[in-house]
Amino acid sequence: MTDVHSIQLPAGELEITVFNALSPLEQLLTFGSRQNPKRKYLFISKILGKYIPCRPESMRDSYVKLANSIQPEIESSGPVWVMGVAETATALGAGVAQELQQLSESDVFYSHTTRYRLPSDVAFSITEVHSHAPAHIVYELETHFPCEAVQSVVLVDDEVSTGNTLRQLTEALQLRLPELRNVFWVSLVNWLSPKQKQAIQAGFPQVTLHFIELLSGAYRFEDNGAFNPGLPRNTAIDISNVENRDDTGRLGLWTNNGPQARFSTPAGHLIDPGNLHQNEKYVVIGTGEFTYFPFLFAETMEKQGLDVLFQSTARSPVLPGGPIKSKQSFLDEAHGAVFYLYNLPADRKAIMLYENQAQYEGCTLHAKINALTGILN
Repeated sequence: MTDVHSIQLPAGELEITVFNALSPLEQLLTFGSRQNPKRKYLFISKILGKYIPCRPESMRDSYVKLANSIQPEIESSGPVWVMGVAETATALGAGVAQELQQLSESDVFYSHTTRYRLPSDVAFSITEVHSHAPAHIVYELETHFPCEAVQSVVLVDDEVSTGNTLRQLTEALQLRLPELRNVFWVSLVNWLSPKQKQAIQAGFPQVTLHFIELLSGAYRFEDNGAFNPGLPRNTAIDISNVENRDDTGRLGLWTNNGPQARFSTPAGHLIDPGNLHQNEKYVVIGTGEFTYFPFLFAETMEKQGLDVLFQSTARSPVLPGGPIKSKQSFLDEAHGAVFYLYNLPADRKAIMLYENQAQYEGCTLHAKINALTGILN
């Protein structure tokens, strides 16, 4: 029996057909409206920790399920390179890499695409056509990682719709990795039909593509023509020149080293989850691409018995309504643009975590929401 869902949005009707699912659609997704004329609808994950606050254990469960599906298909030797797509899949990709390391005898290296400029050589860039901020940069990793030995690459995004983003990454990596044999397209949801997957595989005859997801299906959007959103002013659409770190994933990290999520207040005092109040409810907030280390901190809190949710700020403008119950807009002077925080729980103490001092100083949101603030050690 075909599993079909019809969702009414201000811009039109979204029809979802589910083919296969490790988790039910209603546990994985809800749907909203982008403030973006390029694509007016939005698939909103309930387990990604971006637009909707969620339990760290739910995020971890998705990493485990995806890694368990990947590992049996990895036949080659040598290091495995896992790459997350910024900004929504930076924590997802790192979590999959971490779980894959637990299952694999191979060393697993993780990196992610970025919209931040570094004083490093650029390997290549790609364009995410439907995004309001289309450019992604991948930096050279040769000094950190033996690219010439890689036979398996795992590309991780929160969703695959047209496949254009992961196709560009596959094309670029195939040119740079002489021993590449297997490429995994990994996502929470994948909207490519079997026929589309076959056509994509035909375009890469020298490698084997593996499609790994928690849910596969198809969708159709019928635009009603009455909804024409424009991008808001000062939206972050360009590559950012803000000062940033190169040890959180942009230049890669080895997952077998066990990354440490230690944060201190701007005054230099260590934030120890063991010293937080057990009777308080918390929400930990990551910032932009910097989500994996804040997630690990929230997960540590959860393991110590604290009531905690996790979410992150975003550069994507989404309209209130439906699952978007609230929207905080704030000028981030470090980026010179407006960023957003959606669905902030009013009954929880916020802990907002930054990757460095400069990004903390340039952001006004932590003061606006009276958050306990931490900077990565």
